[in-house]
Amino acid sequence: MKKFILVSLILLLGWQPLIGIAADSPQTVVETTSERMLDALRENRATLQKDPRQIYDLVNEIVLPHFDFTVMSRWVLGKYWRQATAEQRSRFVEEFRTLLVRTYSQALLEYSNETIKFLPMPQLAPEAKDVTVRSEFHPQTGAPIPVNYSLHLFEGEWKIYDVTVDGVSLVTNYRSTFADQIRADGIEAVINSLAERNRE
Repeated sequence: MKKFILVSLILLLGWQPLIGIAADSPQTVVETTSERMLDALRENRATLQKDPRQIYDLVNEIVLPHFDFTVMSRWVLGKYWRQATAEQRSRFVEEFRTLLVRTYSQALLEYSNETIKFLPMPQLAPEAKDVTVRSEFHPQTGAPIPVNYSLHLFEGEWKIYDVTVDGVSLVTNYRSTFADQIRADGIEAVINSLAERNRE
């Protein structure tokens, strides 16, 4: 899972804008995010080497606002989302968000300038509400890895709700993990366990 997150984060940080796209396009949102994040890394490199935990604040502030955690959480829980109370849903969204912040932060510290190729994206229709952006991650050794970003338009902003790396969906991957845990222990126990893990 850590390697999965690392690849998707590298692509997020390495995203380059396409020529002629509108200011509010998915590419522009991610490109702006990448510029801010890379600038922050350069400015805080010495501090992060001394105290890597400060990366959490940078990721939380710069990267994570571009994810729709409610949609991600709903899809991750699947049928258990409908069975959960409003309070349980709220707690799960918060703990799942914290989990991704921590995972992305650790992955970011391992970024080592791998290269990315972005595939052509068709012109967005004015009524488009859901898009997939295709790209390829080129590791320093080995074959390129296809990566797809799924974004939807929410309250006038493009938000990421899933990342698929080499055919494996981030949401589906977590859904399988949490479903096994919920069947065994129940959703309340899973939320409590996730909260304890996040406090470590």
